Amino acid sequence: MSRLHSQSAGNGPKLVMLHGLFGNGDNFRSVSLHMERSLSVIRIDLPGHGLSPSLPELSIQAMADAVLDELEALGIREHHLLGHSLGGKVALAMAGSHRSQGLQRLCIVDIAPRQYPPHHQPILDALQALDLANLDDRRHADRQLQPSIPDAGVRAFILKSLYRHESGRWRWRFDLAQLAQDYPIICQPPVVEQTIPVPVMFIKGGNSDYLTASDEAVIKGICASPSVKIILGAGHWPHAEKPGQFTRICQEFLSGEN
Repeated sequence: MSRLHSQSAGNGPKLVMLHGLFGNGDNFRSVSLHMERSLSVIRIDLPGHGLSPSLPELSIQAMADAVLDELEALGIREHHLLGHSLGGKVALAMAGSHRSQGLQRLCIVDIAPRQYPPHHQPILDALQALDLANLDDRRHADRQLQPSIPDAGVRAFILKSLYRHESGRWRWRFDLAQLAQDYPIICQPPVVEQTIPVPVMFIKGGNSDYLTASDEAVIKGICASPSVKIILGAGHWPHAEKPGQFTRICQEFLSGEN
């Protein structure tokens, strides 16, 4: 397949960052600006997201293999890896793969290595029902999505990926059709082929229910050295809601201070 899209900046040890469902590498733009002072940050658009090409199947494993291919193409050996939500599942599959090389530390943001219920299905249904051909602007789209997606923050996040193509038509910066088709397998846990030997830190948003105490057993079953940090007052996007605290926690962990 074609190369994945990535953005690189900064100096120091390499940190690869993977965003969540419906997002792209720009989701980490604000926190990466701070991290770039001490790290070389590589933000990669997952397959089917942002400016990266899609895949015939957008499974966790297929996405993990594509990102591993991209790291090889970029010549990245020793590196840290950080993934949020879907990106966290992809990162776990990468770290637990027999292909994994040079990984030093792993940071997983507000996701667990387990099966999740299909709670994004109403969003997918609403996006597929949106008539892009007759949209006036983003506000028009926002009004149409409001009944199905009442959370204004979620709508704003998704609408960041709505853009007007040079043809004049509105399009999504993610492969909506493929994501909708493959959503049941995206909900599945990542396949971890071998125990992840490096230190792994799970960051939980204090107000989020994506990561719970009941996930401890499965985490310890695949990670040799796991830890958990809770960011109080944050939900599922702690990097966006508490960027200062999030950045400090990550930098301390990645530098080996905890």
